[in-house]
Amino acid sequence: MTSENPKITISYFPIGGRAEPIRLACAVSKIPFTNKVMSFPEFKEAKSTLPLGQLPILELDYGETKKTLTQSTAMLRWIGKIGGLYPKDDDVTAMEIDEILTVLDDLREPLVLTVRGKVKALLSDDTEFTGEEKLAIRERWMKNTLPRFLGFIEKKLTTNEGSKWTVGNDISIADLALYCELEWISGGILDGIPTSVLDTYPACLTLMENVKTYERIKSWKDKYSKPYSNFDYEP
Repeated sequence: MTSENPKITISYFPIGGRAEPIRLACAVSKIPFTNKVMSFPEFKEAKSTLPLGQLPILELDYGETKKTLTQSTAMLRWIGKIGGLYPKDDDVTAMEIDEILTVLDDLREPLVLTVRGKVKALLSDDTEFTGEEKLAIRERWMKNTLPRFLGFIEKKLTTNEGSKWTVGNDISIADLALYCELEWISGGILDGIPTSVLDTYPACLTLMENVKTYERIKSWKDKYSKPYSNFDYEP
């Protein structure tokens, strides 16, 4: 390890979640890293010692010094920069990628609320959403939020003529983030959200297939499956 090439460790739960685009960016860019898994009971014990009390965290070991960072989007941008998936010197293209990332934030927010619950969202001191309330929020999300924000991305994809990707002609962190988000939304794990929810967004479905069949992504998926374990990724 050197000041330019620190040893990278990504710590998260054994699921995809917020760390998955970062892992996939490492795989696409052939950036070695240690995947460190924390079980939910282990996270509960360690929470008070973590930056902001949350995961993922990214640790950089420079040998004599170490850094620990939080916030998954910041991690994704950094991996993208060193791996060629996010431009270092093209501010307009970087802004276009950031546009997709922040649209995904808006798309995700109401669904995340139903997963986090009222107490963590500071909407209540002691009362959580009922099952009926969660389903009602998700129904309104499919009716209002999904068409607005995913419709925006669908149009972006269809107007980026001659390209398989969201921005420009090459795969970027925007594609990886979009793929992971849509995989979660359509994965059948959210009650009330059918696996067919993306059927009216054909360009998004094509993008998902393009990412899934990308050679280095396919190799990653063939080698590593969820739930993840601890491992050292060496391209």
